[in-house]
Amino acid sequence: MKLILIIFIISISSCFGQDYSEINKGLNLPDSLEYESEIRIYKDFSTTDGMEIFRMYNKGKNEWVVTIYYYNKTFKSATKIDMIEFPKENLGELKAKNANLIWLKFLLTDIDKLPNLKDISYKLKKSKIEFINGEYSIARNVMSVVDGQSYFVNFRNLKKTNNFFFSNPETYLSNYSDVDELISYNQILKIIKNEFNRWND
Repeated sequence: MKLILIIFIISISSCFGQDYSEINKGLNLPDSLEYESEIRIYKDFSTTDGMEIFRMYNKGKNEWVVTIYYYNKTFKSATKIDMIEFPKENLGELKAKNANLIWLKFLLTDIDKLPNLKDISYKLKKSKIEFINGEYSIARNVMSVVDGQSYFVNFRNLKKTNNFFFSNPETYLSNYSDVDELISYNQILKIIKNEFNRWND
């Protein structure tokens, strides 16, 4: 039986060219996650020199902090830093957010178990049997996305840690809507969009 492989390339798979220790140094961050509840998401824009880093952690006694770093890959330094406060009560139009609830939403995505996108590449295809030249063959349409946006996630919850890489999750999910890992990648980003009004581009 012949195997026919048809590859549709939408864009070139992007990966981080930066060393994370170098990025952390430019942001004055330790490489290791120092808090028992901490998440860092490094967002890389393949078409610009900019990156954004989302960091959420619990300093203890339910004292949560969220920081957004804007990083320039050319100059290897932060260009801006935003702090997001968690008010304990409504302050005018600023509504109190439950940081613990947001953290649980992250845990619901299975963020502590998710693999790299490349490790699920075998799922990102559509296969069918075709009758070609007098015999049956398997035809596979494989999708690969290049350019766009890439993400590296570093996560810790108590003693459990995980880190993984993915890119262009919306595009992949629009073509493979039943892949659980793609659903989880998108849910992670949706939390940041909905809870912090970031990354809605």
